[in-house]
Amino acid sequence: MEKQEKSILMQIQETVVKYADIVSQISRVDVEVVDDRLYRVAGTGIFKRRVNENMAAEGYVYKQVLKTGKPQIIYEPGREPICHSCPLCNKCYEEIEISMPVSMNGQMLGVIGLVGASLEQKMQILQNEKLYLDFLEQITQFILVKVRAQVRQTHDRALAEMLACGDIIGSSPQMQQLKENIQRVSHGSSTVLITGESGTGKEMVARAIWKAGDRNTAPFIALNCAAIPETLLESELFGYVKGAFSGADPNGRIGKFELADGGILFLDEIGDMPLHLQVKLLRVLQERTVIRIGSNQLVPINVRILAATNKDLWKMVQEGSFRQDLYYRLHVIPLQLVPLRERQGDIEELALFFARRHAKRMDKYFWRISDSVMERLKSDRWEGNVRELENVLEFMMNMIQEDGILDEYTLPERFHSDGADGNERLPALQKEPSERLPAVRTETSILPLKTLEQREIQKALSFYGVSTKGKKQAAKQLGISLATLYRKLEEYGFA
Repeated sequence: MEKQEKSILMQIQETVVKYADIVSQISRVDVEVVDDRLYRVAGTGIFKRRVNENMAAEGYVYKQVLKTGKPQIIYEPGREPICHSCPLCNKCYEEIEISMPVSMNGQMLGVIGLVGASLEQKMQILQNEKLYLDFLEQITQFILVKVRAQVRQTHDRALAEMLACGDIIGSSPQMQQLKENIQRVSHGSSTVLITGESGTGKEMVARAIWKAGDRNTAPFIALNCAAIPETLLESELFGYVKGAFSGADPNGRIGKFELADGGILFLDEIGDMPLHLQVKLLRVLQERTVIRIGSNQLVPINVRILAATNKDLWKMVQEGSFRQDLYYRLHVIPLQLVPLRERQGDIEELALFFARRHAKRMDKYFWRISDSVMERLKSDRWEGNVRELENVLEFMMNMIQEDGILDEYTLPERFHSDGADGNERLPALQKEPSERLPAVRTETSILPLKTLEQREIQKALSFYGVSTKGKKQAAKQLGISLATLYRKLEEYGFA
């Protein structure tokens, strides 16, 4: 049976119990609060031991209040018409009952019941009936203040989850499933192992888990195990004390585990971690404590580990280059990222996203990607995955002209010839002649010099790159000065 979500009053049960106790102490009668599903959220006196019980079988007055949204005063419990179907009819232990609805924006949230169980309490309520009603109304407003805060918190959490997954571009079935999985695993402390080829966005997934989870106000610390020399990796992870080794900071240094305390530590390229550090990492995961280099003092930590790799860890286990026990510690929640070539439906969405982002960054006008170019992008294998696609769009945005169209002439050189990866790529002019170039007679192979110059400049930039160093090399290869190259780039709208 599917677990039912808690009602809003159950979500703030601690506050409701506090107010029920206050009402009971001041009114000197028993109090109970039920939610819209007739579960007892709070109770005093005779109701205290029955908190969290469902009272649908006997809560006939409360059902009426929830239905009408109006307060009810039952002067003769067990003997009035509304009580006829109640199992306690004619034998009710109550002498009087005041029921006040708790509602917000027209939605019934529950009922506060004020119950007099003796004739003395009944007379007390009758003598101050209006005072009791006004008091219950005031307490209801206090509860609603907490309800509104809880609703805002729930909304903020839902928004955080939406924004976290909104960072991940793609509407293919694989990406939709990934976004759902991120939301499912974002709460809690279990270790997540994110696998996939280079460039598929493993760190972005890790950050999405962090943003959508309970630790999103605590640190997210990332460490690339392949980018740090083996001799320094241990100190980066665990830190060290003063004088721990030659060349160390004289004041010592805190490690990434301690920096991430309360939050998330993302260990990228975990497959590149040396075996002797794998042993120490396993101990930290088991004991939840770290020891700084040069110290023997245990430092407790509260860190959730997210790890990522583009390697086959199980194969490494079989080869003896990765510890089996650590593998199982990391492989609690596996998330596999699909390469871009297996979700071609996302390429157009990603290409447009990157084009707009780089156009904004470069302050350039972008209108659209031509149909033929979009087809080229969709048919590519993208061995470098999303990262490669973004790099290509960044290059193309550097090449865009004033009309704001990313056409064949903005594509990198590798798209204008047969690639070594087996993709069939036709020369750009054979597929979509640019509208901005002068017309060429089809019976000749003569092209305007200006067109040829544009091509050769673009080809040189495609080969050497658009950095200052790349432009210097391109100018040298073209046989012109760097100043002339810049002038022509501005003339042709490449700048």
